[in-house]
Amino acid sequence: MRAVVLLALLLACSKKETTVVSTVVHHKAYALPETSLEWLSLRDHFVATVGENAGRGKRMGPLLVLADATFAPKSRFPLHPHRDMEILSVVLEGEMSHAGDGANGMTVKPRGMQLISSRNGMRHAEGNDTDAPVRMLQIWIEPETRGGEAAYFYRQLPSESGRYVVAGDEGMPLRRSDVKVWWIDLHGKSSMQIPSGRRAYVMVVSGRAIVGEKYLSNGDGAEVSSGELTLEGPGAVLLIELSAK
Repeated sequence: MRAVVLLALLLACSKKETTVVSTVVHHKAYALPETSLEWLSLRDHFVATVGENAGRGKRMGPLLVLADATFAPKSRFPLHPHRDMEILSVVLEGEMSHAGDGANGMTVKPRGMQLISSRNGMRHAEGNDTDAPVRMLQIWIEPETRGGEAAYFYRQLPSESGRYVVAGDEGMPLRRSDVKVWWIDLHGKSSMQIPSGRRAYVMVVSGRAIVGEKYLSNGDGAEVSSGELTLEGPGAVLLIELSAK
């Protein structure tokens, strides 16, 4: 009996722990649907909202829209309504101006974020009042709860490199408990864990990045499964973590 127990212990000790590595599906920017207007150009990672591609594309759970948009100088969307949607704008280059029912006259600068919880309804328009182009991301997330008065939130990230929460905390609360958005500045190689039952979408917002073993350029995205994920710069990425369901 003692020999059997000893053998079992030896076998247990000899087993190597296996690490589950995230799988990465690369979405190249040049292959995404593109809309080019006189005053606006954008690429849609999920469902398109404007132009000839409007309505096309596939959502990722509650993540409906991730539009990489560049506004020409002195240009603006026409005033338009939203209802029952969490709308997150992230400015990458230039200064975005906001007009509408709430937060009228707000200006969002690079590394700045505006979250609008449209709830029972609001009207607004993003634009560029400057003489230089503005590049921004707009993300639409379907909420779990509905109703109430529209709410507006703002966050400016520090200029220092780091890993920062963009939305999904007390300062930028999403009406979607299973979604969290991160900004990650990359210097060298690092790793993070996407928990079991979760997944993520990673987009390069500046420079370039190696995501898992995939080489991503500025504007590229990648679907990532649960497991250990390695990230390597130089560059910065936006990471949207959500339920795998």
